[in-house]
Amino acid sequence: MKRLREVAARKPCSFIFIMAFVVLAVLQYKPAVLNYTTRFVDFAQYMLQHGVTLFPIAEDLQPYPDYTVLNTLLVYLVSLPFGRISILSMGLPFCVAAALMLVFIYKLGALHEKKWGAYGVVFALFTWSFLDGVNSLALDIYPALITVMCFYLAYSAEMHKQRYRLLLVLAGLALGFAFRGPVGLIGPASVVASYYLLSRQWRMLVVFSLSAGLVLATGLAVLTWAAYVQGGDAFLQEVLIMQGLGRFASARTPRYYFYFSAGLLTYGVTAFFALIVIIKQYKHFFERSPAPATNMLLYLTGWLLVVIVLFTIPSTKKARYILSITPAISLLAAYIFVERSHIFASARDKLLRFCLNLPELGLGMLLLAFTYSLYAATPLRPNYIGTSTALIALVAVRPWMESRFCTHPHREFVIFSFGAATFLVLDMFFFNAITYHRELAIEPTPKFLPYWFW
Repeated sequence: MKRLREVAARKPCSFIFIMAFVVLAVLQYKPAVLNYTTRFVDFAQYMLQHGVTLFPIAEDLQPYPDYTVLNTLLVYLVSLPFGRISILSMGLPFCVAAALMLVFIYKLGALHEKKWGAYGVVFALFTWSFLDGVNSLALDIYPALITVMCFYLAYSAEMHKQRYRLLLVLAGLALGFAFRGPVGLIGPASVVASYYLLSRQWRMLVVFSLSAGLVLATGLAVLTWAAYVQGGDAFLQEVLIMQGLGRFASARTPRYYFYFSAGLLTYGVTAFFALIVIIKQYKHFFERSPAPATNMLLYLTGWLLVVIVLFTIPSTKKARYILSITPAISLLAAYIFVERSHIFASARDKLLRFCLNLPELGLGMLLLAFTYSLYAATPLRPNYIGTSTALIALVAVRPWMESRFCTHPHREFVIFSFGAATFLVLDMFFFNAITYHRELAIEPTPKFLPYWFW
């Protein structure tokens, strides 16, 4: 344990990446891939059989217009040495991207205070939509990584007076386009532009906007060329519709309020405390000489609002589309542990009590699920053994933890991490298990795969 603490203190980014990757890879465990992600399995299997293509290929060896090929290529490269697709080979690129996102959350917060970055990482792991996005292989994980990476590069470049980092930001935008098409560039670019706007860097705003537009135009040119080469004019039109105007035209009701209500609720505790910080600090955002930490809160708030407003415009809306807000709300929420004045004392105390009581609450939910399943036509099917065993162990550990860390300087971080660990247990054994069995019952074409590579 002492050795582990030394490694965490000496190389925090490596420690966060390895620990996060292991946790997220474990959360990937399931017998089959379901829902819309079954097509990703088809893409990878066809590529293993027929070789690399410019677009993913689906049924009848026809190219699929809605996605770029980069994620499929990564899965293909991971699976190629083993000759087959597995749960881990499907999930590995997503786990790596999510773990890197947590590293950049830490690095961004640590620009001001290491504690801010550390709490931001734990808040991200306390965010249900983020964990669900990784578990369900949502491609929106990639724009989330690109967004925090580009914001960090732009923000740190100004702090350290290293303007050449703008080139790295533009490279990041190009990578976002490669993973997710135009939306993978427009989201991160809008967040960086909001930073330049709020920090009143007018020259950088103009230069960046023109440069990002050039990257977008280049990406569109390459995308249309690849579409024409692989499928001709007809496929080119499909790509332009599916990855462009088709995202705005839909028969569905727009529901402009979605991301300001139910969509944000899926980000749970993290979004709640982020909003508390915004409400209590917004009066200081436009003071004559605000503190650097206050400026950071302003930029994070702009990030949150830009992403929500941007994705409110398209008609089709899903909570995973705004995964890019995860770093912003995680660092906003973490501020309650950074600012030590009385203003956030009540919020801290209530959150820590919630963390301590979460194992008992989890056992209560497990009992309710069991009781409900006795009478329901479609019973809930959590992993009763896994959930109860892990939660009882956490309940048993709690008294020792409270006494051992009663006066410890990192007492709050330990308790908060205890709550996050409990949440991860509930996510894996309770929420994921219930969701998996409910989707399996209605999934017409489940893709049963081995978990391990071999």
